[in-house]
Amino acid sequence: MTEVTVTVRALALFCHRRGDIDHRFTAAPTGVQGIEGHQRLYRRRPASYQPEFAVAWDGDCEGLALRLRGRADGYDRERALVEEIKTCRVDPATIPEAVSQLHLAQGRLYAALIAAAEDLAELTVQLTWLQLDRDEEHCLQQRYSRGELDLFLQQSLQCYCRWLSRVRERCALRDQSLAQLPFPHRGFRPGQREIAERVYKCIHQAGRLLVEAPTGIGKTAAVLYPAVKALATGRHERLVFATSKITGRRAAEQTLALLAESGYAGNALTLTAKEQICLAPGKACHGEDCPYARAYYDKLPAALEAALAEPLLDRETVQTLARRFELCPYQLSLDLVPWVDVIVADVHHLFSLTPNLAQRLEEDGKRWTVLLDEAHCLPPRARQMYSAQLDKAALMAARREAPAAIKTALTALNRNLLALQKTALQRPGEHWQDTVPEQLVLGLQRVIEQVGEALAADAMVLQRRPALRDWYFAVLQFLRVLDNWGEEFRLELCRDDRPQSLRLQLHCLDPARLLGQRQAGLHALVAFSATLSPQHWALAGLGLDHSTVAYCAPSPFAPQQLQVALATHIDTRYQQRRNSLPQLAALLREWLQREPGNCLLYFPSYQYLRDCLDELERQGWPEGRHCWRQAVEQDAAARDALLQLLQQRRDVAAFCILGGAFGEGIDLPGEALCSVVVVGVGLPQVNTGNEKLRAWYQQRLGDGFAFAYLYPGMQKVSQALGRVVRRDSDHGRALLVDSRYTDPGCRALLPPWWDYCDFAAGDER
Repeated sequence: MTEVTVTVRALALFCHRRGDIDHRFTAAPTGVQGIEGHQRLYRRRPASYQPEFAVAWDGDCEGLALRLRGRADGYDRERALVEEIKTCRVDPATIPEAVSQLHLAQGRLYAALIAAAEDLAELTVQLTWLQLDRDEEHCLQQRYSRGELDLFLQQSLQCYCRWLSRVRERCALRDQSLAQLPFPHRGFRPGQREIAERVYKCIHQAGRLLVEAPTGIGKTAAVLYPAVKALATGRHERLVFATSKITGRRAAEQTLALLAESGYAGNALTLTAKEQICLAPGKACHGEDCPYARAYYDKLPAALEAALAEPLLDRETVQTLARRFELCPYQLSLDLVPWVDVIVADVHHLFSLTPNLAQRLEEDGKRWTVLLDEAHCLPPRARQMYSAQLDKAALMAARREAPAAIKTALTALNRNLLALQKTALQRPGEHWQDTVPEQLVLGLQRVIEQVGEALAADAMVLQRRPALRDWYFAVLQFLRVLDNWGEEFRLELCRDDRPQSLRLQLHCLDPARLLGQRQAGLHALVAFSATLSPQHWALAGLGLDHSTVAYCAPSPFAPQQLQVALATHIDTRYQQRRNSLPQLAALLREWLQREPGNCLLYFPSYQYLRDCLDELERQGWPEGRHCWRQAVEQDAAARDALLQLLQQRRDVAAFCILGGAFGEGIDLPGEALCSVVVVGVGLPQVNTGNEKLRAWYQQRLGDGFAFAYLYPGMQKVSQALGRVVRRDSDHGRALLVDSRYTDPGCRALLPPWWDYCDFAAGDER
C-alpha cells in the first residue's frame, strides 16, 4: 500500500479554499514579523496553554496509507480550546469571509485530531487575528462536538485521497515508463555519460555536485536524464530545473519533449513570470477587477483534473487551460506545483525573498532536487534579488496621489528621509553605512499598515494610483531585505544638488549566506555551467561548502577546433584606451579582412565600442563586412534581429558588450559564427560598490581583487570563447586583445582545452 504524508495546512488548503484570489490579506509583510507576532501572543497565554502542539493521524483512506501531521498554534487543555493564529496589518473586520473560513477549517482539523487523540467530547476552535502594528487581538470562536469534528475530518480526507489516488495512478505509469527510458539522443556524446553518472549518484546520496563542462557538450540532457530516471527510485519526488536565461528554459523544455517522445509518461511544468503569462494585463489581482481571479478557487478543482492529463505544461498550455476554465494562469501554475514531477523555472522563483517556489515545495514535505543551470549567473542575480532601492522623488509622487491616511504616513516617512538627507557624505554624491535607522524602519512599516487598511476598504486603491502602487512594492522589498540583514549588507545614501534627489539603496555584497539558507531544504543540488573556475570561488559564491563534490569534465572537442590568438601588444586599460585606439582599430580591421564568416567582437563598455567603431570608419571600414552594433537598453526584438541576421548572412561583424545579452547563452552552431574577438579582460568597473565588495572578500577570504574583479572578468571571456565551437563539426578562431594576457594568473583562468598562440609572433593559418 502506498504511504503518503500530508500536513494539516496542505489538507485545509486543498479541500477548503474558496472564493476569489485576493492578495490584500496576506498574513504579514514578512515571515519573521509573523513569527514574532506568534511569540508575542504565546507570552500572554495562561500556563495551561501549550504552543506548537503536535498532532498526528495514521490510517487507510481510498487505498492509501495516509499520515497526517501538523502543529496547532496552541492548545489549552483546561479550557478545551484549540487556537489558530494569523497575523495581519489590516483591520481584521475587513478580511473576507472566505479567508477566515479557510483558517477556521485548519483549526477544525487540528481540533478533530486532538479530540480523537485525547478522547474529548467537544472542543472550542478559536481563530485569532493579531493586528501587528496595533498589537490588537481579534478572536472568532466556534464550539464543535466530537461527532462534528470527526465528520469534518473524514470528509476532508476522502476529498484529498480521491485526488491522491489519481495522482498515484499517474506516478505508477511514469515509473513504468522510466524503467526502459532511453537517453533522448541516439547516444551519449563524449563526456555526457560521466556527467550523468555523477548526477545520479549525487541524487542517490542526497549530495551537492558542482559540474563544469565545456559549452556544447550537452549539459542539459546529461543532467536532466539521470535526474528524471531517479524519480522512479523513490530517492526524490520532485525535480526543479532552475535557470537564469530563456535559452536555458528552452533547452530544458526541448529535452523534456524528447524524453516524452521516447516514452516518458511523467509531466513537467514551466513557471512563467506573472507579467508574461497574464491574460488581463492592467487588471488588479483580485476578483473585483479581474475575471480570472473571480471565484478562482471554486473553479480550480476542475482545472487541476484537466491539467493532470497534460504531459508538458509549458506557457502556452497553461494559458490555454486558464482560458478554458477562466482562471488566472499565473496562480494556476503555482497551484499545479505539488502535482507535477519536473518544474522548469527562473532562479527568481526559487531564491528570491518574495513568497516563492521553495516555500511551496518545503511545505509539501517532499524531497526535491534542484538542477541549477548556468550556475555562474546565480551570485550576481542573487545580489540583485537581495537588494532594494527607495527614491525620495518617488515618495513625493506617491504622496501626491495618496488618500488622506496614507498621505499622513508618507509625510511622516518623508521627515525620516529629510533627516537622512542631512548626513555628511563620505565622498561626492554618496555615503555608505552598515546600519539602517530604526525610525526609518518604523516609518516604512507604518506606510505598509496604512496601505493594507486602504486596500481592505477599496480593492482598487493602488490600481488607480500607479505612483503609490510602485512605491508600495518598493517598500515591501526594502522591508524584506531588512528582515534578512547581516554583516554582508550595506546602506548607501546617494544625492546631488537637485531637489528630491535622495536615494536609499540596500546592497547585498555577498549572497552566499542567504543562498545557503535557501539550499538547506533541498534533497540534492547539481550546479552546472561551462565557467565555474576556480572552484573555490564558484563554491563560495553559490553558498556551497567544501563537502560539495566538484567535477570538471574534459572537453569532447579537439584543441585545434578553436585556435585562440593572444594580441598582448595592445593595452586596453581605461587610462591607455585613447592612446592605443588607432592600433586596436587597425588590428580589428586586419582581423575582419582576413577571417571569413560572421564575427562577434566584444567590448567592455558601450563608449569604448563606439570609439573603436568611429576609428574604424576613419581608417576605412573593412570591405565586404556588414556592421551591426549593440545599443544601450536594446529590446528583445532587436536582439532577435541579430540572431536572425547571423543565420541569414555570412559577412556580419557584430559589435557587442562582453557579458551582455550576446556574451553567453546563445547557440550559433556551424557557419552562423566563425570567430570572436574579445577586447580587454572583462574586469568590472572600479566604483565604490565593487570596492566594498573587494574589501569584503579581502577580509573574509583574503583575495579581494581576484574575487571582486579578476575571476568575474575572466569568466566573461571564457563565456565569449564558448560561443564558437558548439558541435562536433564546428571549427573557429578567436582573438584576445590585452597586454594582461601575458600574466600567468590571467592565462591560467582561460579554458584549458583550446589551442593558444601569440598573435604578435605571427598567426599564420
